[in-house]
Formats: sequence, C-alpha cells, structure tokens
Amino acid sequence: MDGMMEVVGMAQDMQAQKLQMQQAVAGAGLAKEAMEFQGSMVNAIISGGTGMDMARDSGLAAQGIGSKLSVVA
Repeated sequence: MDGMMEVVGMAQDMQAQKLQMQQAVAGAGLAKEAMEFQGSMVNAIISGGTGMDMARDSGLAAQGIGSKLSVVA
C-alpha cells in the first residue's frame, strides 16, 4: 500500500510541476508581448513628429507598457 501512495504522490508532484511550467511559459509570453509593444512605441516616438505628438505618444506608451506589465506581475 505504501508503494501505491508513493506513486500517487509522485504523480501529483509531476502534475504540480507541469502547472508551474505552464504558468511560467504564459508569463514569459506576456513579458515578450510587453517588450515588443515597448519597442514599437519607442520606434514611434523616435520617428515621431511635433513635441505635442511626442508627449502624447510617450504618455500612451507609458500607459500601455504599465498595463501590460501589471498583467505579468
């Protein structure tokens, strides 16, 4: 009976590890999205137009990056 309980415990541990790996992959995916978004916003700001456009774009970039990163955290 002890052997059976040990096997069940091992299966539960493996299932928990699999769930942790899936969560890590999902978190990494969101972090990648946030970084890509940040890069595209930086490019838009660098390529930008007038001072007002740059200020607006910077604000939007900060807001967008913050919302993406808060999901990751």
